[in-house]
Amino acid sequence: MATSMSRASERSARDIFDTKQRAVKFYKENGVPQKLEDILNSMFYENPPDVYGRLSEYFETLSKTPIISKIVTREILDSKGQPTVQTDIYCIVKGLEKFLGSSTASSYNSLPENAPQEKKEVDDKERQDNINAAIEHIQTHLAPALINRDPCQQQTIDNLILELANTLKQEQDEKQRIEQEKAAAEAEADPSNSSLPSVKETPAKSVSPKGKKKIGSAKSSMVIPEEPKEELLIGCSAVCSMSQAVLMTGAALKKCQPYEYIIGLTSEVVEKYEIPTPMLNVMNSGRAAAGKQNVIKELLLIPKPGTSLKKGLKQMQYVFNQVGKMLTAKQGVSANFVNDMGGYCPTVDKPEQLLDTVQEAITNVGLTTGEDVFFGINCAAHEIFDMDKAKYEVTSGVMKTCDDMIEFYGDLINRYPAIIALIDPLRKHEIEGWGKLCERLSEKCFIIGDYVYPRPERLIQEGFGELHSSAVSLKLQRLTTVSDMLHAAQVAKDEKTLVMISDVAGASSDTILADLAISIRAKFVKFGAPSRGERVAQYNRLIQISEALEEQDRLTTSEAFNFPVLKPPEPEPEPDNAIQEEDGTSGQAS
Repeated sequence: MATSMSRASERSARDIFDTKQRAVKFYKENGVPQKLEDILNSMFYENPPDVYGRLSEYFETLSKTPIISKIVTREILDSKGQPTVQTDIYCIVKGLEKFLGSSTASSYNSLPENAPQEKKEVDDKERQDNINAAIEHIQTHLAPALINRDPCQQQTIDNLILELANTLKQEQDEKQRIEQEKAAAEAEADPSNSSLPSVKETPAKSVSPKGKKKIGSAKSSMVIPEEPKEELLIGCSAVCSMSQAVLMTGAALKKCQPYEYIIGLTSEVVEKYEIPTPMLNVMNSGRAAAGKQNVIKELLLIPKPGTSLKKGLKQMQYVFNQVGKMLTAKQGVSANFVNDMGGYCPTVDKPEQLLDTVQEAITNVGLTTGEDVFFGINCAAHEIFDMDKAKYEVTSGVMKTCDDMIEFYGDLINRYPAIIALIDPLRKHEIEGWGKLCERLSEKCFIIGDYVYPRPERLIQEGFGELHSSAVSLKLQRLTTVSDMLHAAQVAKDEKTLVMISDVAGASSDTILADLAISIRAKFVKFGAPSRGERVAQYNRLIQISEALEEQDRLTTSEAFNFPVLKPPEPEPEPDNAIQEEDGTSGQAS
């Protein structure tokens, strides 16, 4: 009995000894004793107020790199009640799975508000098909490719996402090609069952959006065809949603603000930040709106340079509310309703009516037009261009050529000198006219390109072409990644072109655009009116960031509008030897 107990005791002691030896080896192989000694010695001299907090912080730096463990995507609604995509990212952090980042993709709306009902129904179906495809792309292709990857490698992940998207687009194109060949073969074999619609020789007459005049009733010597719709990957919203979600996850892991994290992605050292100047939507009109006025799609309020963001936004809010009261008094309660961008939509027949109304509102709240408040105009020239007549319809029935439009803008700015920004004043095809416009007006007005330039990811490759502007509008949607936005902003800076970050009609409550505008040092932001939750959220985020930067003494402001003067390049002088040769030839001929 005693002998068996002794043997059991020896085995137990031997097991304990073996366990201790394995523990020593385990901790030694992982460097735990040395690491403990280092931090304990360091803490003795640091004397931190929170000893265990300091230990936790220290050992966190030694833990494994967090990796993406799960990606969840779902269909939700955007600010217009349209379906869109939301993406959540989970990571393994210190051995535990945690939810870290989420993003909602903004919707893309290609149809004007006055589009026929049948086109809207087709657009709604295509939108739903795109959302379904985007969710499938994420679940089937993107998510598996990103599992076990470091979410802080933004550029690498964005490149991977785009590479997968390009592969999917090639597969989509190949599938469509096969279907078209099959349909063509069936039609050739049995022409009676052809699904292709017959084309009538006589063109159908279309009615203008205002319903006043039939477009095409008059013959034109030059008919300009409409630009074909760009064929993108069905479900391309998956790209933008994934990229933004990865960004928010990386910022959460680094425990810093998103704008600080984005600055880190550029490896740029920024001592002082400047808050972008907001362009706030106040009234909307244009070809799709009621009334005859076309040339002003958005009338924008711009605060005085040098004014703090908080003060400037408050002043613009006073003006906005006053405009609402005035419109209600003149046109009834319905005039106080706002559109998707948050602006009022009154019935007006002339652009001067919009400008005069806002100038009166500015005076009523005790401010001065041209000193405290300035104007910007989104002309959206591509929307008011009549393809049949090859002219711009500034008001219903009033057509103007490109040269006429330049004169029109010059006269409008002379009569309303508070106008300091024109967005898309001409179509992108008016290369010569765009140069003339910039030469004439760029000294006293920002000429900003929006739809005249390609999407950010294409802008990086194609550049600005022959259209040079004071600023370029960048939007984060569809196939655009965060990395694309950073590279496009750098391309603009290299061309000495300012940057404006713009939101879209189908926005979400995400505020990433505000952080992005700060980090890439955008000159302007155009998020919409100071109304509607998704619009105000962006401006509130800007206020939050500006206060944080002010506390850190890292905030700077511009005291004046500095307009980049855009002049056509001077002709290169002819070489002296060429002139001498011409002189010699001329002498011989005589």
